[in-house]
Amino acid sequence: MTMQNKLRKSMSNSRGTLFNDFLEQIHNDISSLRSGEVAGYIPELLEVEQDGFGIAIATVDGYVYQVGDSQTPFSIQSVSKAFTYGIALQDEGEEKVRSKVDVEPSGEAFNSISLEPETGRPRNPMINAGAISITSMVNGRNSEEKVSRIMDEFARYTGHPVHYDEKIYLSEKRTGHRNRAISHMLRNYEILESDPEQSLDAYFRQCSIMVTCRDLAVMGACLANTGVNPITGIRALDARYVPKVLSVMASCGMYDYSGNWIYQVGMPAKSGVGGGIVAVLPGQFGLAVYSPRLDPRGNSVRGIAVCERLSSDLGLHMLHSSRVTSSTVIRSVYNAREVHSRRDRHPREMNFLTEHGGQVLAVELMAELTFVSSELIIREIETRNDEVRFLVLDFTRVTSIDQSACRIFSEVAQKYTAEGIHMLFVGIKDKYSFCDYLKRQFKTIDASCLMLFNDMSRALEWCEDQLAMEMEVDDAALDELPLEQQPLCAEMTEDELAFLESLLTEKRYTAGDIICREGEPAKLVYFIVAGNASAEISVDGKTRSWLNGLKQGGVFGESALLGNKVRSADVVADTDVLLKELVARELLSHEDPVAQKVLQKFFRNLSLMYDSRLRRANLQIRALSR
Repeated sequence: MTMQNKLRKSMSNSRGTLFNDFLEQIHNDISSLRSGEVAGYIPELLEVEQDGFGIAIATVDGYVYQVGDSQTPFSIQSVSKAFTYGIALQDEGEEKVRSKVDVEPSGEAFNSISLEPETGRPRNPMINAGAISITSMVNGRNSEEKVSRIMDEFARYTGHPVHYDEKIYLSEKRTGHRNRAISHMLRNYEILESDPEQSLDAYFRQCSIMVTCRDLAVMGACLANTGVNPITGIRALDARYVPKVLSVMASCGMYDYSGNWIYQVGMPAKSGVGGGIVAVLPGQFGLAVYSPRLDPRGNSVRGIAVCERLSSDLGLHMLHSSRVTSSTVIRSVYNAREVHSRRDRHPREMNFLTEHGGQVLAVELMAELTFVSSELIIREIETRNDEVRFLVLDFTRVTSIDQSACRIFSEVAQKYTAEGIHMLFVGIKDKYSFCDYLKRQFKTIDASCLMLFNDMSRALEWCEDQLAMEMEVDDAALDELPLEQQPLCAEMTEDELAFLESLLTEKRYTAGDIICREGEPAKLVYFIVAGNASAEISVDGKTRSWLNGLKQGGVFGESALLGNKVRSADVVADTDVLLKELVARELLSHEDPVAQKVLQKFFRNLSLMYDSRLRRANLQIRALSR
């Protein structure tokens, strides 16, 4: 995929998704917050739309969600400090940078003059004194060269060229008397090693760089992705400096609100008086909010509310238990055309399921489910659900499901069941938190739309049964399947069927009866005329493992035709069952020409049945190996 296509995809891939609906709901809920004031000490900022409001999330696999005014440009202001700190680390090295600027929280406002008494060193890079010092360490002989360097690096983060707004820059320059005093004091302490006006001018231009909410989210995603832009694949920051930048953002990025922020939200973040906030959940995503109304500390009122809501609802605090983000959480995806249950079915049913099996979508999951991995799974589902009426999610191989994943899958279940899609969850019995979460969301688990199964085959069988019930059968469905419609008797003449019928004994079993036992001599061949049965084996003398289901029109015990064999499994009646039983030796020992014809057709039909099963197995292997 070309760079242009990647960027175009990332710009357009935020509509029509379940998670975007969730962001829309948060946006609607928080839009009513109208407290706070636009930063008035920079006159040009008074011209912005005060109620502008956008939210964007960019994941580490390059997917962007955005709602509201996410494409509205605004000045980056102090959000730039975190990214310029990374540039200075790359240009001057950590030792030089640390000798000029400390990394201790100041607990003071962003424009405080917070310097070490002995050295004059600013407390951290996120207050203005520290940020001006950091900008002075960016490569460049003068203000223009430093700003050019900064904008080139910011372009790596955003994936496109950036520029600064001349009016905002001049407005800041005209009114930045406090910052001018700070810069000259820094020169007095020799923290700034050259003309303070050059460093200050570069700082004013840096703060006037224009970005959008989406840009900030992608910039945050670069830090979440060890410094690599997840959309363009271009490295924006050396990986060794990413933890340094995130650490300072976590401890100092929200000024004198930083302690409360890390306690409530739990993500490294940086705010700016332009109304932007960027937050980073390492290994998962970058989150950005734009809303110009600020609280007394200079942080966006709505921005803080959005981040607190997302962290609370989705359990995104970085100090929660360790998490793994991987695109391998999807083990396999297939439909019922490709993979069938272990229930044997009549060829007529198999043909119908092959035609309509696309209505069943099965997704096998594994590893740890977090926000990003769950979001990836939902995207995969939503790209395939045009004709889906049955969605089967297999959690058997999932090792943990965090709070955000519980929330996302519960939202999926509620959305899809409301649309009439049957949700089938497999293997969640031991996922106690997830089960509890589902039960709280669904006061009663409606068996018609939300179902729980212990294994995938049983879930697929249920879906197949629902589809099979819609199958049109000539002369209505038959309670008992005539001998001529048994697959093993295909193409037999009337004489051959009559001869075979003379050898058969009809026998009935009730649900739960054992029809034959593992280890017994294989003497009988069984034709299922009505009802269902299952083949099972005993694993350790206590646990029984289900092998496959046997349905009307099926045959079992055919190994009796192959000589002295023993049963390899128990066969148990699932429902009341009507069988026609054939003593194999009576047919094998019969010398009548008709008997020989019957036997010949038996073996031909058996080979065709086995060939069909082999072909289906190959198809399933291909589907499961994708």
